[in-house]
This record gives sequence, C-alpha cells and structure tokens, in this order.
Amino acid sequence: MSVSETNINRGINLNTKKARSLENKPTDDRKYIPKQFQEVAESMESQFAETMLKQMNQTIDENPGEDTGMDFYKSLQTSERAKMMSKQNNLGLQNIILDQIYPKRLRNEMALKQYEAQADMIHHNLPSYKLHKNRDTIEMGKNESAPVAPDAINKANPSSEGDKP
Repeated sequence: MSVSETNINRGINLNTKKARSLENKPTDDRKYIPKQFQEVAESMESQFAETMLKQMNQTIDENPGEDTGMDFYKSLQTSERAKMMSKQNNLGLQNIILDQIYPKRLRNEMALKQYEAQADMIHHNLPSYKLHKNRDTIEMGKNESAPVAPDAINKANPSSEGDKP
C-alpha cells in the first residue's frame, strides 16, 4: 500500500449528509461575544466611518463657514450616517476589531458564562453609592463613625477671648 492510497481515519466521518451540510455553513459566533465588546467594536467602526465621511465632505467644493446652522446640521448628518453604517457592519471593521479584542477561541458558551460570572462578581464587589434626595449628598458604602457635635468642637478649641481679663 502506498502513502497516497492510505486513508487515515481521524475519528471524523466526512461522508455523512450532516457533515457535508455543515462543511460550508458559516457559524454565528457573535452570539457568544459579550455585549460590551460588541458595543466597543461598533463605536470604533462608527468613529472611523465618521472620520472618513468628514474627509469625504471636505473634498466637495462649497463655501464652508457661511452658515453655522448648516454646518451643525451637516455634522449631525455625518455622525448619523456613520452610526447607521456601523450598525449594518458595512465596512467590516467590527469583525476585525472583535478578532483582536475577543479572539475566536473564546467565542463559545462556556467562555461567555465564565466572563459573565466574573463580571457579576466584580460588579457586586464595587462600592455602592447612594444619592440622598433630601440632603443633596452622596454617600459611599456605610459610614460607621458618629457625627461630631458643634459643642464638642468648641470645647476642643477654646477661644482666646475667654483667656483675656
């Protein structure tokens, strides 16, 4: 038997209908990427698209600066176009960014659950902040110290007026 005739069986039978149907089927691994990472990739693509659109708008022969209202409207229009382009993933930068910040080897159900568990643990260990509406103060965690009365301050720092005859 020659080397070319040897059929090495690696435990996977590729001749079944199921294996052939999965052969060219793209997998959706984005469902195993945490939302925070997807939002970062989308915002980065949006920033890039906005910069690109601003540069494209500068090539148009117009009289810039004549109307500040029109300039403001055009900048809003540019930023909204960039957001829509990033939501539709037209540029394809999100995939490249996600490959860098969240590699494909981590895109599975178990890794996502581990990430969420760690994020929950970190979230629960952060100090809590409470806003008191009636006092306009912010309290961080628990404050176990007792308030100091104004009389105690006066007794600790006697005024020099009492020493004079």
